[in-house]
Amino acid sequence: MKPPNSGILDGTLQKTLTGHKDTVWSVNFSPDGQLIATASEDKTVKLWNRDGELLKTLPRQSSVVNSAVFSPDGKLIATAGWDKTVKIWSIDGRLQKTLTGHTSGINSVTFSPDGKLIASASWDNTVKIWNLDGKELRTLRGHKNVVHNVTFSPDGKLIATASGDNTVKIWNINGQELRTLRGYKDAVWSLRFSLDGKTLATGSRYDIVVWHLYLDDLDQLLVRGCDWARDYLQNNPNVNPDEKSLCDGIRPIAQQ
Repeated sequence: MKPPNSGILDGTLQKTLTGHKDTVWSVNFSPDGQLIATASEDKTVKLWNRDGELLKTLPRQSSVVNSAVFSPDGKLIATAGWDKTVKIWSIDGRLQKTLTGHTSGINSVTFSPDGKLIASASWDNTVKIWNLDGKELRTLRGHKNVVHNVTFSPDGKLIATASGDNTVKIWNINGQELRTLRGYKDAVWSLRFSLDGKTLATGSRYDIVVWHLYLDDLDQLLVRGCDWARDYLQNNPNVNPDEKSLCDGIRPIAQQ
């Protein structure tokens, strides 16, 4: 006789959640594993319990919703889609903030591990980083096509982005591009860090590619980049004030 709930691990179908009227683009568990959020082509986000019971449908949005994720403490939900905005909701379904700034639809939204930042990936070829007050902190530019997905490393120090330009890029939290991972035959659609942050798994139409990240190399690349850019950031009058601090806290090579 199988023990209770053994199907959770052996691949047995537990529940089918029915209620959306069109394609479901995103599904995520809450941090405590008790709730499920689904985002759909039918312009709604639905919250379910583990038993498949529909608990709440967030107010219908004006366009397709591509992504819905819980904050690390489970108290907030971020959603994003074709209306070019990120919306932050309380867990009871009240709209808290609307984040505007992208110039095209948004494919993916995610919280940083500490829950203080939100990253959004868009068809405008950029990723934007926001705080929970809705302020746009920085824009990651470098991809030459749509950005399909974005994720933070477990320690929150790195950001990885997957793009229709057939590349994955690694950035530091200040928005500096550290490395471009190439060799894909087609667009890269998804990516996630391993729990220890040392491995990145990526998915494209043809392949699942797993990369080992040599973090010491990335750190040294960042140091060398800041050694080169520090004077430019501080003294160039065309640099935005909020960009002048990008290398703050990064010690020059001479001091290491």
